[in-house]
Amino acid sequence: MNWKEFFKTTIGMWGTFLLYKLITLLLLYIFPNLQEKSFYEFIYFAIVFVITLFIFKMSTKIFNKKIVINPIKNFKISNLLLLIVPFILFGIDFIAIIPSILHQTPYLLLVSVFSALGAALFEETRDRGFGIVGFSQAIPNSKYQAFMIACLTSFLFSTTHYLNLLMPIAPTLEAVQQQVFYTFFMGMIFAVLYMRTGTIFYGILFHFINNMSVWTPTSDLSTTSPWGNLIILYGLVPLIYTIWCLRPKKSFLNK
Repeated sequence: MNWKEFFKTTIGMWGTFLLYKLITLLLLYIFPNLQEKSFYEFIYFAIVFVITLFIFKMSTKIFNKKIVINPIKNFKISNLLLLIVPFILFGIDFIAIIPSILHQTPYLLLVSVFSALGAALFEETRDRGFGIVGFSQAIPNSKYQAFMIACLTSFLFSTTHYLNLLMPIAPTLEAVQQQVFYTFFMGMIFAVLYMRTGTIFYGILFHFINNMSVWTPTSDLSTTSPWGNLIILYGLVPLIYTIWCLRPKKSFLNK
């Protein structure tokens, strides 16, 4: 284990997240009810977009490796098979709510897009892009390297959601615990997409689809679901998908 690279990656991931969280929490507490205002999503997007650009530059400077977002680079027809499970888990529900999304006013539709896209762009760049690039240099090459990196980046990604409890209008503890569980396995799927295609584009796409919803003043609050359904559909299925796609004989980082 290269501990220097390990800690640089971990600090980079959590450091940029804490920067984002500190800025947004300060705004939300300084300006009461800002969280319920639709225009806050544009402020939120601007904040995460700037930090995302910084992460791109940070990856090149620290690891001498660019985070690829171009979906065409290294594209293979076989990669389309990787999209089947993510589409089933995230795409079908999204298709079902498209009429409701499009029924919004053009302004609220734009608000919904900026809200969903901001999280997708920031988190995929930080956790899949920067995280996987960094940990691939920290964890020794082995047949289980890819799976270990997927687990580690997903853990760091999912646990950041505990800080949602600090928001002025916060979800319940159970809702956050389910969100942490859900995002861990969602992160595993997106790690597969990056490591097998070499680009964060597909992770951003499905992350956006997963987040996209009709905007309301409380639409950013996670809700609870039956644990049984959550564990089987969004726990067991992603785990099997990840183990299969990252099995030792498969290539890592689309090499």
